[in-house]
Amino acid sequence: MSPVEEIVRVHDRDRYLSTLFAPDDKREALLALYAFNAEILRVRDVVSDPNIGMIRLQWWRDTIDSLYDGGDGAGHPVAEALARAIKAGQLPKQALVDLITAHEFDLFHDRMPGILELEAYMGEAYSRLIMMAAMILDSGAAAKASDCAGLAGVAQGLALILGDPQHREPFVPKGMDARALREHAQNRLVQALDLIPLLSTSVLPAFLPLSLTGLYLKQIAKSPDAPLAVSPLRRQLVMWWTARRWG
Repeated sequence: MSPVEEIVRVHDRDRYLSTLFAPDDKREALLALYAFNAEILRVRDVVSDPNIGMIRLQWWRDTIDSLYDGGDGAGHPVAEALARAIKAGQLPKQALVDLITAHEFDLFHDRMPGILELEAYMGEAYSRLIMMAAMILDSGAAAKASDCAGLAGVAQGLALILGDPQHREPFVPKGMDARALREHAQNRLVQALDLIPLLSTSVLPAFLPLSLTGLYLKQIAKSPDAPLAVSPLRRQLVMWWTARRWG
């Protein structure tokens, strides 16, 4: 197993499982994209000083600049793999940069001002990741997946945030509580699932992690103050069943 694949397997198990349902010739690029995302998400967890976190995020911005200027990310396995994924999927530079910028919010303790700002965050941090994965899978079909990706990213991101009580509080907008946010996530999930049948089967592996969102929201409703704890086997079975049903 490559270092890039190991990063995704350990730090983003859901998306790792989803790549098992992707075509073999697309899997390396998907893993590179997801490893990049995992590295950005991990910044919050490995630094105690927000300023150090900002420096690490800036390093990734500079690296993205270098990759689009013809660099190959030499010396960093994730950057090297991402360089190949960018070419394979013709990934837009701004989407990668915006993902990095969105996660600056994670480093501080400021309260999300409102639901519109929260959805904008989710769009940059989660929805664009789904869209880039869809572009890797099938660039022609990805354009028609943007509405579904937008809704799916909000539902997915909210479920993961609500399932992480240690870091949840800043993301709950003023005037809302965790229960209202869960209901909002459920509404977005229903809207996203309604659009799934309209998508090309070629891009569906990018959306497979969404199959676990309903399961997560049910657990959060039952135990709102407990971290998500769904067994890897159950997650794998749900995703396998969903892949068969969607396919």
